[in-house]
Amino acid sequence: MIHPKALLFSLILSSLWLSVPALAFDPDALERLRATNRCPGCNLQGADLRGFDLRGASLFEANLRGANLQDVDLRSANLHRTNLSNANLSQANLADADFYSANLQYANLQLADLREANLSNASLARADLRQTQLSDAILSTANLSEAYLTNANLSNANLQRASLFRANLENVNLTGANLINADLREANLNSANLSSANLQYAALANTNISRAQLSDTNLEGTLLQNTELFSGVCVIDRVVGCVKPSSPPVVPSLSE
Repeated sequence: MIHPKALLFSLILSSLWLSVPALAFDPDALERLRATNRCPGCNLQGADLRGFDLRGASLFEANLRGANLQDVDLRSANLHRTNLSNANLSQANLADADFYSANLQYANLQLADLREANLSNASLARADLRQTQLSDAILSTANLSEAYLTNANLSNANLQRASLFRANLENVNLTGANLINADLREANLNSANLSSANLQYAALANTNISRAQLSDTNLEGTLLQNTELFSGVCVIDRVVGCVKPSSPPVVPSLSE
């Protein structure tokens, strides 16, 4: 049986330990980054990096969780497998940066420039990508589930096998995008521009593409059960099972 005094002492120690804040980042690592533009694997969690010039920086596998990188220039930076979850990257210049397998969950990327960036296999679940520039970006096998992409520019982006489950893609520009085998189930594609996009074998079940632009869009083998198709969406080629009656068109389910 534990003595009452011992138990009390243990509780006091536990409360003191819980009240001590964890070290947010390594100050030496911050100075190393400032001096050399290199800090792979460093702990920079929660660091304020506003004003840093990080063009071409080497930060692969670094911990930048919750860091403030607003307006920072990270063009061509190596962020391979870097943890940027909950980080603020709004209005940052991330063009041509390497985010392969990076963790960007819940990150704020509003108005960021990600043109030609490599985001393949990256996790962007629930990230804020509103009005983000992602033209010609590589997002193959990336996880964009429940991400906010309204008014983003994804023209000519590679989204092959990417997960966009329940993503908000309203007014998004996906002209010429590669969406082969992409998961777009329950996504909001209202007023999206999918002209010349390749959606072969993509999953669009329960998806809203009301008022979407689909001219020259390849929908060969696309899964369209319970998909909303209004406002002349059927005036295109290769729409599986699509008809154009006077009433809103309906895509029959596979069970019919």
